[in-house]
Amino acid sequence: MLKIDRYTKAGLFTLIFGHLIAAYFSFGYHHPDEHFQILEWAHYFVGLAPDPSYLPWEFGAQIRPWFQPMLHAFFMKIAIIFGAYNPFQLAFIFRILYATLNIFSLIALWNYFQKKYELSSQWFFITSCIWFFPYIHVRTSSENLAGIFLTFALLTLVRNENSLRKFFLAGVLFGFAFLARYQIALGLVGMGIVLLISNQGFRKKHLTMISGFLLTMGIGALLDRWGYGNWVFTPYQYFKVNLIEHVADRYNPYPWYQYFLWIFELNPFISIPLLFGVIGFALKNRKDVFTGFLFSFFILHCFITNKEYRFLFPILNIAPFMAIAYFQKYNFDSLLNKKTFWGFYCFVSIIAFGISSIHGASTQTHWDVHAIYRNFKDYPNTTWLSNRDYLDLSHQHYYDLTKLPGFEPHQMQIYHSEAELSDLLSKNRNSNVLIDGNLKDPLTLTLVNLIESSNCKIISSAYPKILSEKTKIPYQALYSCK
Repeated sequence: MLKIDRYTKAGLFTLIFGHLIAAYFSFGYHHPDEHFQILEWAHYFVGLAPDPSYLPWEFGAQIRPWFQPMLHAFFMKIAIIFGAYNPFQLAFIFRILYATLNIFSLIALWNYFQKKYELSSQWFFITSCIWFFPYIHVRTSSENLAGIFLTFALLTLVRNENSLRKFFLAGVLFGFAFLARYQIALGLVGMGIVLLISNQGFRKKHLTMISGFLLTMGIGALLDRWGYGNWVFTPYQYFKVNLIEHVADRYNPYPWYQYFLWIFELNPFISIPLLFGVIGFALKNRKDVFTGFLFSFFILHCFITNKEYRFLFPILNIAPFMAIAYFQKYNFDSLLNKKTFWGFYCFVSIIAFGISSIHGASTQTHWDVHAIYRNFKDYPNTTWLSNRDYLDLSHQHYYDLTKLPGFEPHQMQIYHSEAELSDLLSKNRNSNVLIDGNLKDPLTLTLVNLIESSNCKIISSAYPKILSEKTKIPYQALYSCK
């Protein structure tokens, strides 16, 4: 358990508050895979959209494991059974669940590193304020889930070095991390080398851990059989398609040093000290399993052509604790008594937190859809007019508003020109009109002028009009034109 002092309390409050804020504001996704290969697959599996043709190409290639989509489908099925299915509420619950698991993983990491390296509780507060934690922790991505299982797997391994039962459990957890994100195998290479060197060869406990890993692979194979309807070994399919057939090389090809460039670009006041601390820890702890896993995972990723900084998300829970262990041991803790350090660190963290967590991952699509459902679902007989085709339901079914309870009376009409707009208004004279668009866009401005010059009365709006006039916030307002 955590020793509760003022820094620990402040750290826990920061973690909980920050993750709640990020979970609320992070509609949408950081990367399309987070939505289209998780939520849409689960949505298909529970039968809400039985035609798989709208799913991404990975479904036909059978390279995506069903493990994570099945976890989401379980909760979706329960909601359907009890008549409480709502995609917006479920997405929020998923974000809260991921955030909660990550907070527990951070606390578990702190307990281990604090005890082993006698860390000051001030470091816990500093780590809790790291700006990217809330943002990445609420993601329903494979990287996030893999990072959660990876953290608990490594901790199970280092805390119970002579327990066969714990080695077996560690193998199971590593297996689930692998099922969530196959690239976890890159880190297992380095970790395996460290274990063999530190234990002077292959031991019975290593075989026990492998057996736990293989058990998880069997569970994954059964889930893939259930999801795809035929037997398929998705890890091999993934390797074959992406590496042998070089499909992955078509996406985001970057040079080997690109990850270093991103580290220097993304809030360097935080990322550069973290990189320095991790390297320092690794040089002083070469036989540590955290060192073996993290450096193998990072270095091997550098030599894969397809690069995105989200690929490093699974190790971002671990890296800060390695860094602060190095800082404490080698007298960097003198910084903790300097007001200039605290002032600068808090300023940078607050700014970065605001940008990442409050803005969130919300694509314009999901932000707008969420706002419309939240603000206007209770108004019947409404025609929703928009000149943006962002609700093309041929490729996105999870947020299909037309199938939500209480939203059936609404109709969405897309217009592309002023003539189409006038025609739609004439055909829907007896309905409420929901305006949705950017006021800097000429077509949206034309719609607003037409509505307001027709003596239509505003019923409700998502945001004050002045915000839409001065910023990029969409103007969403409901008018009665009867």
